[in-house]
Order: sequence, then structure tokens, then C-alpha cells
Amino acid sequence: MSGGDRLRFTGPARRWVEAFPVGNGRLGAMVHGGVRDARVQVNDATAWSGHPDGPARALADLRARGVGPGTLARLRDAVADGRHDEAAALLGSLQGPYAQAYQPFADLWADVLPDDGGADDGAADDGAADDGRAADFVYRGRALDLRDGLVTERLTTPRAGAPGELDVRWFASAPDGCLHGRWRATGTRFTLALRLVGAHPGPAAVETDAVGLDAVGLDAGDPDAVGPDVVRVLVELPFDVAPPHEQVVPGVTRHGPARTLVGAAVLRVASDGRLTSARDGVRVTGATWVEAVLATATTSRWPDPGPLRAPGDALADATRAASAALARGTADGDLAERRHVADHRALADATTLSFGAPVDLVLPDAIDEVRGVPLAQRAQAAFAFGRYLLMASSRPGAPPVTLQGRWMDEHRPPWSSAYTLNINLQMAYWAAEPTGLGACVGPLVDLVRLLAFQGTAVARELYGCDGWVAHHNSDVWGWALPVGRGQGDPAWAGWWMGGVWLCRHLWDRYAYSLDEDVLREVWPVLRGAAAFALDWLVPDGAGGLVPSPSSSPENERLVDGRPVALCAGSTMDVALVRDLLTHCLEAVDVLGLDEPLVPRWADALERLPRPGAGAGGLLREWPDDAPARDPHHRHLSHLVGLYPLDELLGDTARSPREHASGPAVPGSGRHVAEAARASLDARGPGSTGWSMAWKAALRARLGDGPALESVLADALLPARGDGPTAGGLLPNLFSTHPPFQVDGNLGLVAAIAEALVSATRTRVRVLPALPSSWPDGAVVGVRAPGALTLDVRWSAGRLVEVVLHPGRDEEREVEHAGTVRRVRLRAGRATRLGPGLVDRAG
Repeated sequence: MSGGDRLRFTGPARRWVEAFPVGNGRLGAMVHGGVRDARVQVNDATAWSGHPDGPARALADLRARGVGPGTLARLRDAVADGRHDEAAALLGSLQGPYAQAYQPFADLWADVLPDDGGADDGAADDGAADDGRAADFVYRGRALDLRDGLVTERLTTPRAGAPGELDVRWFASAPDGCLHGRWRATGTRFTLALRLVGAHPGPAAVETDAVGLDAVGLDAGDPDAVGPDVVRVLVELPFDVAPPHEQVVPGVTRHGPARTLVGAAVLRVASDGRLTSARDGVRVTGATWVEAVLATATTSRWPDPGPLRAPGDALADATRAASAALARGTADGDLAERRHVADHRALADATTLSFGAPVDLVLPDAIDEVRGVPLAQRAQAAFAFGRYLLMASSRPGAPPVTLQGRWMDEHRPPWSSAYTLNINLQMAYWAAEPTGLGACVGPLVDLVRLLAFQGTAVARELYGCDGWVAHHNSDVWGWALPVGRGQGDPAWAGWWMGGVWLCRHLWDRYAYSLDEDVLREVWPVLRGAAAFALDWLVPDGAGGLVPSPSSSPENERLVDGRPVALCAGSTMDVALVRDLLTHCLEAVDVLGLDEPLVPRWADALERLPRPGAGAGGLLREWPDDAPARDPHHRHLSHLVGLYPLDELLGDTARSPREHASGPAVPGSGRHVAEAARASLDARGPGSTGWSMAWKAALRARLGDGPALESVLADALLPARGDGPTAGGLLPNLFSTHPPFQVDGNLGLVAAIAEALVSATRTRVRVLPALPSSWPDGAVVGVRAPGALTLDVRWSAGRLVEVVLHPGRDEEREVEHAGTVRRVRLRAGRATRLGPGLVDRAG
């Protein structure tokens, strides 16, 4: 064993949310386990409905209907004059259809049974198990090792005496790009039938005879091209898929006027047993070991927005990848597994958290009785599992994390399993930089570049604005238009800051590394978003500037008793614009640029309103004091300046006891921080999975350990059915909205990290929100902005040691338990501080 945290089930999965996920960024699979009909459900990150020119066609359709900059001008006037119905109608006219959907790809099915000496009577050549043979293996359980990225299964033969054993291993290797399945028997032989089936109906979901090996440059006489050890399946993705909440008939359109994606899945098998072809698969008899690899590819050119490739190219890519990765024997298989584990551990070990010992959770028993599992163990498992999911679903060269990460098996998945830009995609990457997974942000950077490409035309033609824009939803094609088909509720369909917020992640790529080359590469994208933000500002009538139109996703305020979403200058939008313009001005200084927009950016920053408290002492969500339609809304949009941004951090870094020490001065930073705290209190407990993760991160940023502990105790319980407070964990620890959304898992990692180390470019707070249920522990490798890495140990709730590993010479303030010390750091030299932040010898 690796000595890392692991999750276990005593039996095979009875449903999809009991399967274990594996992934290498591009390929994701859900391993169900079992003896008969053991399913491995496979996804490819580039398998989506739609086609590359979908965004451009939708924009052209809007322009053909006369929609454009004049529509925006009328919309702004209607917002300013309080003509709310007219504003909503004008917003509808700006809406295109909807983003496209991430799609399931293929299923690999396995049947395994003891062998009677290798005899093959041909009775099961179709892949079905022969019930006349020896009794089935007995299933002994499966485990997911989070440090090694391995799913293991153990089976035994039912015979008395010395039963034979069968060890099964699954992993998705990033080094070779394939899914590996490994079967190794001790004291017995076995028969294995593998079947590969495409997830979509139609003429393309057939074996490769439909394309022809010569069409892809493969020689039919090449043993790596054909034979009983090779299975190829083509999958044709649909032309259009509507999200389930859209009342569209048909919801899935298989073909249309444009060419859609075609995918290829190739299975290759090696063994010391006899291999024969079976229906849709391979049958192995008389084996003591089997090595199988599965490769996928599609006609996508991701992240290039250009035309699709030929289907034969995808087939050739998958065939070559599978052939190169196939182990011809157990020694080769061991080597492939070691390469995978080394690659996985390099990321897994970059940041580690321990509250005393590795976690070994038996599921679903432990999750059904999770109140008996100490919160520290649950939090440690959530931290390791969340980082595992990001590593498995976001690697360079593949698209970024979807709403379901890399794992989904529905043809019309919830919210299209696409990219939701008003919180969910951003939350999925909050933990990346702080917990040593900066390399996993590359796919997000690629998507933002694609959005900038598609969003430039949208900004210019739809709004008459400079730069580029992205809205509420997007997809693998870089969809940048508003969605809703003219019927989208302004509460969610009227938001223009998706690109502005995403740019924070591009800035953080530089902020955490201080690598000027990284900043130089993303500068054109940052500049384009800031140019749009500048054009989105309008005078507020009192000498200031505010973004208009604007909203606070996905809540509304009550005006004359009616819900209204649109306004000029929501707190969230102002905070996002301020954050982007601030960092663009800093980037100009860092890179020494001669940027003509600098004077306008600086002027706009001075004229943006500051956050303030409204009625009841709550942080104002809109520019007026109209009450919220839903005061307990799951979105915490107006608190974005507190977390993940840091414009309120200075005075929010206080404990509840310190805040009670005296009254705050209205308009001061402390007053605003207390208003943010009161707003969070007013939202109430419980919520959906990702919302509880955001609440936890906000509590950690506020330095409120007891409140953080309360949120985590709720978030790490089993999910409670449906409804607005039904978040929690599914049997395999997936977080649920409901249904499953991976951002809840990933957001919890960020919240836990924030509780242990909270940092800006100038100050580091150590153990700012340590829950009492985490009395002893250590976190190693937490990152802070400014190329700084920290290790922290504590015991009985008290700091033992913090070690700072700086990447450059600097001075940094370090804070713990009310003590603040300015520390001089030297690049490459560790600085150790003990209790009271006094120096400790190395």
C-alpha cells in the first residue's frame, strides 16, 4: 500500500454513484467492479454535442434579427429608468439558444469466472458467461487509493482449502493516455470476457469495418492493426442536445446541417491465455494474467476552434495509443503502473494534509453512519479526494473540468454538464494554486483563450464594445453568447462578467509563481477582458461609474413587491471589475508595457463604488436597499470580494471575539467586513453542495473556526434527498447539488486549505480558522501568492512550527493567534518559526 488515504466498498457498485472515478485529464472512467457484467463507464473530455461553427452561426442569427448595440443602449436606458419589464424583454432579445452538452462515450463490460483448465467449448463466444462452468469468483471488495490513483479489486474462488485469488487493478495513465485494466491470478486460472460498446446509437456506433483500416493508414496485415486482441468502436456525437430544463422537443437531435464529432474507442488485450474474438469484444480463456488498455480519441482539434478532423484520424490516434501502451507481459504491465503511480504521486504529494493517520473509509457503511466518523477524518478524506478529482479531470492538453468533472453517463446531463461561469467553473479551480496543483489550471487557461476568441465578435457585434465577453454558460466550442432562447430568466441569463471573473485565475497563475513569462502569455486575454469591462461601465449620476446592465447571480430583489434581477452596479460585478482593473495595472508595471488604456483604467478604479452596508447591517447586494427575494439564496454573489477575491481581507481577518470587542465605524473596512459576516449569517445553514463549500471558504477567510466547523459537519454528511438544502455527499463521496457536481468536492479543498493558511501577497495568516475537532495535524506544501510555500504543524490546537520556503528574497508579515511578525526571507532558504512566531533552528 502507498500509505495514503483510501476509500473502500465491500461489494460492487449497485448504482453509478457507488462507482469509483479514475481519470487522466482526457479520459475518465467510473469503475463499478464485480464478477459478472462489471461496468467501466468511459468518458472522453472532447466528446460533446454540437460543432465548431455553432457559436458563430448563433451570433449571425441574432444579428440577422436586428439585435445589436442599439439593443444594449435601450436596455441600459430601461434599467436606468426602472422600466423593469421592458429591460427583461430587451434582455431576452439578446439571448441565443444554449451551450452544448458533454456526452457519455462508451462502456467496457467485464465477465470473469474460474477456468476449468482452459477448455473452450465455444458456448460463450458471444461474450456471455457460461453458467455450466465452475462457480463464480467471490467478490471481496474494492478500494480507491487516492495517493496512487489506483482502483483495486479482490476476488477469490469458492473452493475449500487453498482458494485461488484474482487481483484486479484499474488506472487511467496520464503518461500513456490510456485506461489500464490488469487481472492477475494466484492459485487458479480464469476466463475473462471483455465487451466494448459505444454510448450512442446510430450507424457510427459500429466496429471499424465501417471506416476501413486502409482509410486511416493501417495495414490490415499488421498484427497491431487487426486480430482477436483488438476491438474498435466508433461513436457519432449528436448535432444538438438541449439541457433538461429546456422544454425542447426533441431534446437530442442526432443529425443536422453541420458535421458533428466522431469518436473512436480502441481496446487492446494481451494475456498468457487463449484470445478469441467475441461479439463487441475479446474472450480470454485459461489465463493467469490479462493486460488490457483502452484509448479514446475524437475528431476535435481542441483547443483550436478550427474545423473537425476526419474520423479516420481519430481512429488512428486511438489505435496507435492503445498499441503503444499495451503491456505484452506482467513485467511491462508493472512498469506502466509504476510510471502512472510516479506521475500521480508527483501531484498528490505536492501538498499533503494529515490529522494523525491515513484515512481508510469503508463505504457506503461509513457514509450511512458518518456521524460516528470523526470530522477530522471526514475532512482529511474530503481534502485528498477533492485534489484527486482535480488531478484526474484536468490535465494539460484536454478541456477543463465540467460540472461533473470528467464523469457523467446521461445523454441530457443536468445543466448540460457544461461550463457555468457565475461560480461553478471558478470554484472548481480555487484549490489548484494553493494546494500545489497549478499544473492542472492549463486546461482552464486554454478555455479562456478560446472564449476570448469567440467572445471578441460577441462584444463587438452584439454590444459595440471593445475586448471580449463571456456570459453565464459556455462549452467546449467556446460559447460566449447569452443563453435562454429569448425566454431565459434575467436572474441567471442576464450576466456579463463570466470572462472578467475567469481572468482572476489567469492572474493567479502569475501571482503564485511570479513568473513574468506566464503573465506575458496571458496578458492579451487579460487586456481584452479589461477593455470590455471598461466599455461596460456607465456614469451613475453622482460622478461614479458602474457596470450596466448588471445582476447578482442568481438572486433577485423585490421592487414594489415584484422580483427584479437587473440593475446598474451589483456588488459582485463592481468587485470583479475592480479586481481585474487592479491586476491589469499591476501587470503593466511588471511587464513594463506602454498601454494606452492605463489612464482610463486608473480613472475607472477611482470612480467605482466601494462596498457598503445596507438595511439591517448586511452587505449591500444591489445598489439599493430593496430586500432580496430569497434571503437564504444558495448563491453568495455579493460576498465574492471576501472570497475568493481579497478586497475585504484586511479587516475580515478577525475572530468573532475580536469583532465583539467594540463597535465598528460605519464605512470603515471593519464595518464592511462585519456586514459581510452578517450577510453570511443571514443566508442560514445548509444548502446545495457547492454552496456549502463556498460558505466554508468564506468562514475560513473570516477566521471563524467554529462556524467553519459547523458548515463542514453539514457538508460532509450524506445527501438528504432533493431540495434547496439537500447538499452533502453521495455514497462514493461525490458532492451533490443535487445531483452530483464536482465543484462541491473541489471547493471543500479550497475551504480546508484556507482554514490552515490564508495568504495575500504581503501577509500570511497561519491556522486562522482551525476547528476544535482538528486538534493535531500537519499540512505540507501549501502555496501562497508570491512564490512562497509553507509547512505547518500543530498539536493540541497550538502551533508547533511553521516553515516558510520562499522562492524570492522578500519581507512578509506572518500572523498567528493575534501575533504579527515581519519576517525577512531569502530565496531557497527555509525559515522556521515556532510558537509565538519565534525563530527556530533548522
